[in-house]
Amino acid sequence: MSLRRVFLVFKTELALHAKRPMTWILVLIMGFTIWGMSTGNVRIDSGDASVGGTKAWITSEFAIAFTLSVTVFLFYTFFVAIAAGMSVIQDDERKIGELLHATPLTPHEYVWGKLLAVLVAFTGVLIVQQLFAMLVYQVLPNAKADEIRGPFTLAAYVVPALAFGLPTIIFTALTSFAVGLRWRKPILVFVLPVTMILIAAFFLWEWSPTWLAPIWNKALMAIDPAGFRWLNETHLKLDRGVDFYNKSAIPFDALYILSRTALLGLGLAAFGLAERHFAKTMRGELKATAK
Repeated sequence: MSLRRVFLVFKTELALHAKRPMTWILVLIMGFTIWGMSTGNVRIDSGDASVGGTKAWITSEFAIAFTLSVTVFLFYTFFVAIAAGMSVIQDDERKIGELLHATPLTPHEYVWGKLLAVLVAFTGVLIVQQLFAMLVYQVLPNAKADEIRGPFTLAAYVVPALAFGLPTIIFTALTSFAVGLRWRKPILVFVLPVTMILIAAFFLWEWSPTWLAPIWNKALMAIDPAGFRWLNETHLKLDRGVDFYNKSAIPFDALYILSRTALLGLGLAAFGLAERHFAKTMRGELKATAK
């Protein structure tokens, strides 16, 4: 595999994502979302504040992780899935596949360049989102600043992005790219993010009956791509007091670390199988899937 050719594909594809209205629509959506949350209406509930004590800060690591785990999954999933899943399908419509036979570019170089461009583009959106959050949460005037703002700590913005935002983006990009690459059917690409959002929002996040065994609760935490169920069930439901949520770093356990590793491994496996099938179709060993 030539890194130079991978970079050429990556650079071309990244420029395309930077110009797409879809990318900038996501930036605007997240900007308005953060602006709305800066009022402090979305915060961690804690009994300490009910008697006029210290309020929960919107700038704490827990608060930012709470909002980021939900908003990234709900908003980014569809945009990332479409950008990644439709990448090769749109090239098929432009007859790009024929060019692979006329150039030294290999199928592996082609798909890796395109995948990396998607990942960098939406990671860039996440970085812009967190920078804007720093500005809105910490700098811009706010009538409730004394109640809802704590001292600035870089970790409060970086750790949630790395632990909750980035894994969601990578997993969605890998699985969506694999679906589009393997089956070349736009309907499957569109169905995947909708299915993920519905299952997470109406089952993984909400369904927690009192009779549910702890082992099954942990299993549901592990398979939640957003990580919200783990955060909610492990830390937020216990109500450890507003001082803990305002000043403590999130204590990640083995379950969360292993589950994120397993999800990313699953995404890489799906991508690897799809990439292998694509390479065989390009070499003529297999027939391309009918559209």
